[in-house]
Amino acid sequence: MAFSAEIERVMDQGNCLMPDINICQSDLANPTEPFVTKIMVHYLRCYGFRLEPPYKIGTELGHSSREARVFLIRVCRQVERIVQISFPNKTYNYVDIIKPAVKKTLATLSYLFNHLAYYKVFKKKVLGPVEEAVKLKDSLTAEVKAKSQQLEQCSQKTEDCEVAINQVKKDLQDTQAKLIPLKKTCSEHENSLELLAQQQTELDKRIGHWEQLVVDDSQVTELREKIKSASSHVESCKAELASKKEETNEHRRIIENSKHIATGLEKATAVLSLCKVDDYKESYKQLEAVEKQLPTWTVNYHKRLQDAEAKKQELALCDQRYEERVQENDGENHKLHNELKQLQVDVEDRKKRLEDLSNSLIELDQRSLGQDQLYAMLSEQIYEALGQNWQMNST
Repeated sequence: MAFSAEIERVMDQGNCLMPDINICQSDLANPTEPFVTKIMVHYLRCYGFRLEPPYKIGTELGHSSREARVFLIRVCRQVERIVQISFPNKTYNYVDIIKPAVKKTLATLSYLFNHLAYYKVFKKKVLGPVEEAVKLKDSLTAEVKAKSQQLEQCSQKTEDCEVAINQVKKDLQDTQAKLIPLKKTCSEHENSLELLAQQQTELDKRIGHWEQLVVDDSQVTELREKIKSASSHVESCKAELASKKEETNEHRRIIENSKHIATGLEKATAVLSLCKVDDYKESYKQLEAVEKQLPTWTVNYHKRLQDAEAKKQELALCDQRYEERVQENDGENHKLHNELKQLQVDVEDRKKRLEDLSNSLIELDQRSLGQDQLYAMLSEQIYEALGQNWQMNST
């Protein structure tokens, strides 16, 4: 008796929560693999699980192929996880679905139907944290994308800086290579200038000595020409030496500027590398945390998506009912408007009739008043003419 009552109770729960299944008492009294598979698949779909059996349920054994066995194992795992939410020590395995026992099947379905009823009653409270988690996942994903973009930008800037540093180093090496022969040439010109200065000193001494001597005019003229040529050569060497010094100073300034730029770029590279590593580590940690929570969020997202679709269908049905109700109200309003117009016409007619009756009453009152006055005048004249005897006879 108690066993049949348990079957009735489970059957009523299943038909109330899942009316599409249409559970019979015989299905629960003698459970079979197709029935258990069908009810479990339909039950899991109530939570948003997308389960597509690789075979038509009820036409062949579920364990006849490897794909079917894998599918049934997945169904068993999902059912066991739901049961273990309230009963951690309870199990539900592959054998329980291919060779279902009556008591085990009834107990499992009772757990599952209670959990589904609780889920439908407290759906908003259950899905509220899930929605918050989905929003958190979206915000974290956007933040990770932003960090990734920042990291790519920093990497690009670092690469550009490294390329600029390499180019500056290369220019510095080329400038230093060009500076070596220039230094050598400058040193040679300085030595030549010193030699020319010494020669000019010796020539000045000779000129002083020659001026003291008595010589011919031709020798004096020749000596003066040599002095002029030597002086012009010395002046040209001085000018060339001054230009070489300016070039050397310019190259020195370029080298010093290049050294300063290279030093600054090396410092910037070091700072950018540290920032890049810190951002990369932080982004990688956040990405790992998001990846760990991503499966749960994905399942919850699909649940929310199915619920949203159901809400959309309900909303469309409500919109259809609203349109029908609006049409009905428009028809009733049109009918009432016509009746109101007719009532207004009737009221106007009645007002006109009332006015006519009022006018008629006024005329009758005036006539009655005139008759009363006439009667009073006649009565007075008769009284005066006939005297008191007529009054007594009339009374």
